[in-house]
Amino acid sequence: MKRKQRASVAAANADHDSDADEPSQTPLPLESFSGDACAALTARYGRSAAPQHRHLLASAAAIRSILLDDGLPLTPASYLPAAVSALRAAGSADPAATAALASLLVILLPHIPSSPSSLPPDAASESASALAAFLSSPDASRLPTGTVRSVVKSLGHLTLHLDAAADWDAVAAPLEALLAASVDQRAKVRKCAQESVEKLFAYLGQCDCTKKASNAATGMFEKHISSAQSLIHLNSDIWEGKETEVAHMLGTMVNLVPYLSKKARKKVFLDAYQLLGPCFTPLTRHVLRLLATLLDHLKAEGVESEVESLVSLVVAYLPYDEKKPDDTIVLAFHLIKSCLVKLVGRSKLWMEALPTAFEAVSGYLILGSKCSDDIAKVVQHCIDSHIDQNVLVTNGPQLTNSGVEGLSDQSALKSICLTINSRLHTCAYPPDSILTVVLGLFLKLGESSFVFMKDILLTLAKFVMKVDKESQLRNVEECIGAAVIAMGPDKVLSLLPIAFHENRLTCSNTWLLPILDKYTYGAPLQFFLEHIVPLAKSVQNASNRVKKEWKRKDLQSWTDQLWNLLPSFCRYPIDVHHSFGSLSKLLVEISKSDDCLYKSAVKALQQLVDGTRRLSTGGQDVEIYMELSALFSSKPDSFKCTRLDRCSKKDARKNLKVLASHSTSLLCTFTDYFLDSSPEKRAHLKVALRCLAQLSGSMNICDLFVSLVKRFDLEDTPLEPECKTDVEDRMDELVKKKDRKDEESTEFKTDEVDRKDGESTECKTDEIDRKDEESTDATVELNNKRSLLLELFSTFVEVADEDLLDKLFGFIKSCLLDSSMSCHSKALFALSIIVKEHSEYSLAHLDEMMLLLHGMKSALDSTVLESQLLCYQHLLVHMIKVNEENTSKKAFLILNELIVALKSKKESRKLAYDVLLATSTNLRSSESNSAESDLQRLFTMVMGYLSSPSPHIVSGAIAALSLLIYSDANFCMEVPNLIESVLVLLQHKAIEVTKAALGFVKVLVTSLQPQKLLNLQADIVSGILPWSLVTKHHFKGKVVLILEILIRKCGFDAINLITPDKFKGFVRSVEEGRKGNRNQTDGAHLEAKEHEQRDGKRRKRVDSNAETGQEGTPSRPPNSWSAGKKQGKDFHLKKRTGRGNPHAAKRHQSRDSGGKGDRTNFKPKSKWQPGNSQGNRGDKSPGSNQKRTRGGASSKMQNSEARAPGHSPSFKKRKRSTA
Repeated sequence: MKRKQRASVAAANADHDSDADEPSQTPLPLESFSGDACAALTARYGRSAAPQHRHLLASAAAIRSILLDDGLPLTPASYLPAAVSALRAAGSADPAATAALASLLVILLPHIPSSPSSLPPDAASESASALAAFLSSPDASRLPTGTVRSVVKSLGHLTLHLDAAADWDAVAAPLEALLAASVDQRAKVRKCAQESVEKLFAYLGQCDCTKKASNAATGMFEKHISSAQSLIHLNSDIWEGKETEVAHMLGTMVNLVPYLSKKARKKVFLDAYQLLGPCFTPLTRHVLRLLATLLDHLKAEGVESEVESLVSLVVAYLPYDEKKPDDTIVLAFHLIKSCLVKLVGRSKLWMEALPTAFEAVSGYLILGSKCSDDIAKVVQHCIDSHIDQNVLVTNGPQLTNSGVEGLSDQSALKSICLTINSRLHTCAYPPDSILTVVLGLFLKLGESSFVFMKDILLTLAKFVMKVDKESQLRNVEECIGAAVIAMGPDKVLSLLPIAFHENRLTCSNTWLLPILDKYTYGAPLQFFLEHIVPLAKSVQNASNRVKKEWKRKDLQSWTDQLWNLLPSFCRYPIDVHHSFGSLSKLLVEISKSDDCLYKSAVKALQQLVDGTRRLSTGGQDVEIYMELSALFSSKPDSFKCTRLDRCSKKDARKNLKVLASHSTSLLCTFTDYFLDSSPEKRAHLKVALRCLAQLSGSMNICDLFVSLVKRFDLEDTPLEPECKTDVEDRMDELVKKKDRKDEESTEFKTDEVDRKDGESTECKTDEIDRKDEESTDATVELNNKRSLLLELFSTFVEVADEDLLDKLFGFIKSCLLDSSMSCHSKALFALSIIVKEHSEYSLAHLDEMMLLLHGMKSALDSTVLESQLLCYQHLLVHMIKVNEENTSKKAFLILNELIVALKSKKESRKLAYDVLLATSTNLRSSESNSAESDLQRLFTMVMGYLSSPSPHIVSGAIAALSLLIYSDANFCMEVPNLIESVLVLLQHKAIEVTKAALGFVKVLVTSLQPQKLLNLQADIVSGILPWSLVTKHHFKGKVVLILEILIRKCGFDAINLITPDKFKGFVRSVEEGRKGNRNQTDGAHLEAKEHEQRDGKRRKRVDSNAETGQEGTPSRPPNSWSAGKKQGKDFHLKKRTGRGNPHAAKRHQSRDSGGKGDRTNFKPKSKWQPGNSQGNRGDKSPGSNQKRTRGGASSKMQNSEARAPGHSPSFKKRKRSTA
């Protein structure tokens, strides 16, 4: 019992000191209780058994009775004077009552409006003075923390109701009490007081009382600073907690600095910086924070000398000492940065301070700790802010080893670089922090880094040569790469030369080649031509002479790496105007090679043309520097490359003219190489030809095209489009033919068969002979020539004008119309590029293109089909975007081809899927000015096929819609009547339409979010559940899968609520199966069900025609229990018939269906009974048991199996039951 009592006392004491003393700060719903605070508190805490809540309610009720006796309103403002008076009366004699009254004040004060009508200034002043006196009394120190905190918070609220401008004396005492509480030893009291003081100072600033408030704050500061100055020279080990109150005062001043007057800030600054010494004290951290905050709010004019003195004090504190916490070092260096920023106009200060400060903190950069990374960031910021690259560039002629000492800027910079290099020498391997500083310094100095940082570069090179770990090498290689960008590869190679020794067959500094390949930007082309090319040729010649295989591989590897530098030197080169003539000769020379050198030539030309065009357009600096910044993992904040800055827009245009002047000759040369090259090499040369075509112009390409046609003896090929009137007439006939296709299909096929049957054997023989004569070597050669020209000029389509397009289209058309040509795939590919790149031209020749594409027979060639569908894709996109009435029917012709392809063989189906996806993606990204978006028009056009009389087309359209909603499920909700139109087709009679509709529903419920399924689930469930009674064609399995998805997304209760009573048991079984909670008593039933499904699959293989379901009628659910029972009995007969011998099953089926495999055409002799054909797949018709088929003598097993149904006991039993 005593133990329980002690526990309860301890819990009570803990409650007084915990946060639970202060009730919930959720505002009271006073409006619901006519403003009666006591009633609102009773409603909130009336059921609580906590002692503090009972005291709270008792105090509120007592005050309420007093207010009622005095006839005062029961508002929070009326409660305030009585509560304050009761609080002072209770004091420390009754802690529970005091805590309850303090909590009541905290709850009531936020509900008192700040207007004078709600709380008169006199009443507010009297209450505030009383609370201030209470906090200043000795009783407050003996009260629990929660109680004092509540009083402090109440006083903070109450002071905001005082009129400081009219009566400062009313504010002085509460302000002094709050300032005293802000240095309280109790953390919760102190934090609450600091928040209240900060709010009060902001309010006093609005009342024009900033000066008086600042005097109060400085008074507190001076009161504590004297003790701090007496302690500052003592050893930190003997402070014994004497600094705690001073530290709290400094923390409070940090919060008040933004609200102090200028004079007060300066006074605090003058006193505070004197507290900073070279050694760490418990006040150092707080002093550094206060000084940093003061510098952010002070102007440099009034404190220049003090800031200089502060810099000296901070620099004296920076040297490494184990007793100095890392965070104080970071704070001190941040303070140095703030001082330099404050005196940014005085360059002499940073020249003296920054090198000294950097030398002091450089030891921290090699520690590899969190402090190292923080200091590295501050160093980078100082370098970016104070090192002026323009000064270094202006004094470039003086930047020599002998002249650096005389220049103050360069002298300071050299001191920093020497410090970095000395620190690098002390490391076994440099950490990331110092490497980050090195990288930023390289990029900042640019070409000047060759003078200041060449020793650092040599030191980094030593690390690369002695370290093998790739993870450690990455950051060092990035620093060397920054040096390549800054200095240029020519300067880097002057310090780290790549030299080949022919006698020893060795090459020095080959580790530098990958770095040069990645980081070379803005380099001189002349340097590559004069130094790299001779070196590469020397190594190549040595490789050809060497007999040792391993040595030859090394030499060949170096040769390839040297030639791979060519594209790197072509990235924004600085001397295109002077060096491109020599470079073009080199490109022509190495493009002849069948080695891999032509790849470097092609890539170099592409880099050169694209880069020059980008610089000539202007406004691309951001993209270029983003490209450069992506090379570094550290992502430098300030990134500049002086080499690229020198190339102006005007210079880039001059360079572009130089490239254009050589483009025509290069185009002819590369064309000759292309025509004589292998397919692999042609793929690379097309990139170069495309770049040269952009420079040459369409007229030169047109002349080249005509000359090549004559050169290949193809002058008889028509190079002009057909007459537009004839094409339109043929196109109209094609559209009309499509409209009456369904009516005339049977007649057309009959006429065609009659015509073919009427041909004589002699005519067929003559045709075969004629084809044999045409298949000569000349025809094959002609086809090859056309294919080559088509492949070549498909690269020029992008820059072609209308005249060239006419010639190219005429050439393509002649190739497509000639059925003996084998270049149809390349012709169609070239046509697809024309359609893609030139929408206006394609729409102008739309009829002619449609006739060409519609006449192609691509069934035997997948490449032809792929190119044909690609043309359809781009044409369809253009036609939908144009949205003109005369193109709508033609767009339906394209959609018809795509939908037919969706129902074709697997390869064609995949190509059609890809085309539809690409079309929807292109239309989704386009902007439409009409109310109906482009993508919505595509959906609407596909939905038009849902009303087709052909089930084949309807199912294809549903498959297309399924694909489109899968790529963007949310968009299907914006298309009117889309989902409803497909759900209606669940009642269609055709099997393939039902299959497609169920597939659409599965995609829909899989892709949509649960919130969007809520409005659709009723229609979906009502549409799919009837098919749960049909096991054929996997309908039941599909319904189960859809229901599982719906239950997972919407919940079983929601689905069960909308399920008809007839199917509730089925839905419940789906839910149980989904959770895996099936009863063991159902095990036998489930096993029999699975067995029946396996037999159903076996029957499916037998009845192949019915499963294709082109236009068949799906079986409907049984209408009576007897039909289902008979189906279960017939299961034994079918199982015995096909067991172990599929041929016997086939014979049995042929006997039952009259020798035909299509059950839809089965006509029994007896009258058809409902339910017999619903599930008795392959069963005999009524009356067929009386017919006996004579078994063959080839196999005894087959005879026995054929007779088995007649002798089966189950069969006899079945006969007795039916009789």
